[in-house]
Amino acid sequence: MLTPKIFQLFDSALPIGSFNYSFGVEEACMRGFEIRRFIRDIFFNVIMKGDVAIIELAYEDPEEADKILYASKLPKELKEASVNMGLSLARLELCDDYYIKKVNNGEGIGTYPVIIARCCKSLGISKDDCKAGLAYAELSQLVFSAVRLRAIDFIEGQKIIWYLLSQYKEEKEFEPFSPVLDILSKLHEEREPRVFLA
Repeated sequence: MLTPKIFQLFDSALPIGSFNYSFGVEEACMRGFEIRRFIRDIFFNVIMKGDVAIIELAYEDPEEADKILYASKLPKELKEASVNMGLSLARLELCDDYYIKKVNNGEGIGTYPVIIARCCKSLGISKDDCKAGLAYAELSQLVFSAVRLRAIDFIEGQKIIWYLLSQYKEEKEFEPFSPVLDILSKLHEEREPRVFLA
């Protein structure tokens, strides 16, 4: 049975600082990218093949999953965003998990997808439901960033989420790849002023 706690874990109102990050959307907007296409590319090539794909390993070996995921995020901004959100979630102490305790004691990296996976495992949430929840949470974060930047409106944002989630399919291999996102993130580090931290 699906626990109602899954809705809290993936709620955009969860106080983990996710509203601070656009994960490339801000810089893509500033550089004139077609934002709908950009969000689609990040969803399929980074979120699904990276953050969501690592859930499988994070359920079994969170230390290794954390190392792999952290190393895959090349720009400093993306590393910091994932760790800041993960640490914020860990500090909420919503679940009882040995790895989250290690992270809170400074003995683990604590990337967001790995901490989410550990929370889900601790709460008896299946890997499949955890993956779907994370896919939704990270996609909606991209879309809401685009809305805040006025690149799209709320109605179009909901249509984008609906359309992309209708194409959701589980990725078995961990192979995130987006040189464009890496370059945009690096450029964003030097942008002033900026709306988002990443």
